Amino acid sequence: MHLRVACIILGVGFGAAYCPADPQKHNPGIQARLNVFSRQVPLNHPVWARFSIENMTDEPVTLTVPNSEPDLPSPETGLPLSHVFSGTASASAAVSIVTESGQRWDEPVGYRKPSRAPLLLLAPRGTVGTTVDLRDHFPSLRGAGTFRVSWAPYGGSVRSENVQITIAPRKQVEFSTDEGKFVIRLAYDEAPLHVENFLELAKNGSYTGLSFHRIEPGYLVQGGCPRSDGTGIRLDGKRIPAEFNSLRHEKGSVSMALLGDDADSGSCQFFICNTRMKEWDGRYTVFGGLVGDESFQTLDRIMQVPADESGRPSRPIIFRAVRLIDEPVEHWSRAP
Repeated sequence: MHLRVACIILGVGFGAAYCPADPQKHNPGIQARLNVFSRQVPLNHPVWARFSIENMTDEPVTLTVPNSEPDLPSPETGLPLSHVFSGTASASAAVSIVTESGQRWDEPVGYRKPSRAPLLLLAPRGTVGTTVDLRDHFPSLRGAGTFRVSWAPYGGSVRSENVQITIAPRKQVEFSTDEGKFVIRLAYDEAPLHVENFLELAKNGSYTGLSFHRIEPGYLVQGGCPRSDGTGIRLDGKRIPAEFNSLRHEKGSVSMALLGDDADSGSCQFFICNTRMKEWDGRYTVFGGLVGDESFQTLDRIMQVPADESGRPSRPIIFRAVRLIDEPVEHWSRAP
């Protein structure tokens, strides 16, 4: 049977259909959500985005694509691309990419709007979504830059929050201390939120002038505390949720310090392991590792600085300078 109406009621058990006749009218019962896997994306890497629609009501709804003939529900699970790109009758295809200079793209490459689009049956409080590499449809994201991504599906009747992403060569972070330099290679793929946080703090100067305030002989050195005593967090209070991964705590591993036993209390303090600590795996998030002989030599010198019973070094080990440097391309496919 062919369905020939733009907006329908399927009957008992399916609930009311939702088809936005007025693109400017917002439907509070349907929520569009746009999430990216990382806001700091290495050049030539996928730009993964998650598009999802959530039914905020206690009734089932049926969603249809504007300006297309409704078709039978798709047997596939997930949000169909025809719903992701369900923009208005004009050029807009619901997803738009805007650069810092204002250049805009809103026509997905390699996608043709179908004349018939499947209905989407959404259960009460249900959510359906799909993950897309945005580069497949917006080639501009294959280059470096800062981009704002917005999503307004179903003729613009619902709208997600905008997301900003920066695409650039992968960066490493170089610290110059009183005991020498060390370079941290970051685990972009394993701990993207921690990497984004660390890069932000390094770039805006938050680490410059701070120090290593704790040395546990043989085990670790810890720093990055704004109060220099192990009790401080970012000045804006931001916390980073745990991103436990397969990276091990071993000599040179850089991991996020926590406040007490709260796995989601990471902020700005980090520690560098001086040995293998298996019991820390799955308890703290490893988000990077030292790279290069000089870095490990600096770690060895820091570990030799005498410390009191509380772990406080006998002399300051200050971060005199912190800067971002390009990571060699041959490292991009390997985790720290």
